[in-house]
Parts: sequence; structure tokens; C-alpha cells
Amino acid sequence: MRFKVQKLIRDRLPQRMRSQGLAVFDRRLGDEEFVAALKDKLLEEAQEAREATSPTELADELADVMEVILALAQASGLSLDEIETRRIAKRAERGGFDQRVFNAAVEAEDDLPAAAYYLARPRQYPRED
Repeated sequence: MRFKVQKLIRDRLPQRMRSQGLAVFDRRLGDEEFVAALKDKLLEEAQEAREATSPTELADELADVMEVILALAQASGLSLDEIETRRIAKRAERGGFDQRVFNAAVEAEDDLPAAAYYLARPRQYPRED
């Protein structure tokens, strides 16, 4: 049986899989393809973190998310210091998540710049008219 995988995997997995008797059809990615695959992997790992049911499982999934973030930053020429500086600046301007604020909806008049922002992202912010 052959199974389609089509995703980025960790470096040592092909060897481990072959030692288990699997035939692995892998290749190395170029720069742009690698960054795109890392972005897909970030979504995959975030979904797995979302599905975690215990603190231990969540810790494992968050470790995977962090590994992808580190690789994506490096592949994109970003330092962790630069990312942390931006995180701190955003927190100072917008706050963090300490107060657990959940926004159910917004309403905007057509002429507001914010309305254009939401209208430009219909999948993320569907209209409730």
C-alpha cells in the first residue's frame, strides 16, 4: 500500500521510518518551497495543539509549534530578538490576552476605514446582515 503524505517532516524521520521497513519517497525543498511548507506546517501543528486534551499533550504540540516557528524565522532571515521586540511592541500597543477578551462581532458604517478592512477579508470576517 502507498499513502500520500505531501508535507514537511522532521529531518530524522525518513531514517526512522526506513528502519521500520517503510519505503520513504522524500526530497529536499528549495528556499521558497521550504518557507511555504513551513507555513503549512505551522497551521498543522497549531491545529494539533488545538486538539490536545491534556497538559502533557499540549506541551508536546506547543513544542512542535515552537520548532516550526524557529525554523520559519531562520529561513526568513528573522532573528528571535527581532520577533520578540515586535511582540513586546504589539503588546504595549494592543495588550496581551490577560483579560480574556472575546469579540463576538463588530458593526461599522460603510465610510469607516475599518469597514474596508473587514470587507477585504470575507472568509475571516463574514457579514451577518
